[in-house]
Amino acid sequence: MTAFSKLQGAFQAVEHKFMASPPIQRLRRGDVTLAHYASYLRETYFYTREDPQIQALCTAWFRGSDRELVKPFLQQATSEIGHDQLALDDLRSLGFDTDAISRENPLPLTTALISFPFYAIQYRWPISYLGYLYFLEFLPTSRGADIAAALSSIGVPAESMSFLHEHRTVDVHHNRLMERYANEMVRTEGDLAEVTYAMEVTGRLFEGMLAGAFEAADHGLFRSDDSHPTAIVLEAAT
Repeated sequence: MTAFSKLQGAFQAVEHKFMASPPIQRLRRGDVTLAHYASYLRETYFYTREDPQIQALCTAWFRGSDRELVKPFLQQATSEIGHDQLALDDLRSLGFDTDAISRENPLPLTTALISFPFYAIQYRWPISYLGYLYFLEFLPTSRGADIAAALSSIGVPAESMSFLHEHRTVDVHHNRLMERYANEMVRTEGDLAEVTYAMEVTGRLFEGMLAGAFEAADHGLFRSDDSHPTAIVLEAAT
């Protein structure tokens, strides 16, 4: 069995836990509004803004044959540039004023998600990054259609799901790259354990980010503008 096959099994377990998590179950029940979706998009902007540079940072630790992966890693990092803007585009399509967001702070649980890969690369083991990357690349291709259907059921228009659509399609190519990364870089059981651990951590942190975004909407961080039923207004940043 290849390293990639073993990681597929690990991902399925992490994915199962994530899809059974309270925020996802809440979405499936339709117990969210456009304000909750907008709050999620705001946090998505913050973590995706960092992703290209995080992936580029990881290559500074590549040695030996891993250096052969510097080019595809950097190419993939470059392809991630602008995904944060897709999240803002989706917010604007809902009638949300995004001008101030780049100067605001993410919610605390989003900061935890952003911080983990920096910590893992620099203070644990650079290969940990593959676990972070694996979860974020495979979740949209595996569950993106289900999530899009749930969002549609609460009234999110297709034009406000460009971020999700991009990751449901483009990440298919990235998944093929992940197979190469895994089979060439994950050489020992210790490597496999480290990547699996990072995948599990990322799943829990992503769940936390989503829960935090929903909680912010619950507490009035966002509200509907009465003059525009689909508009979202930022009331306060925390």
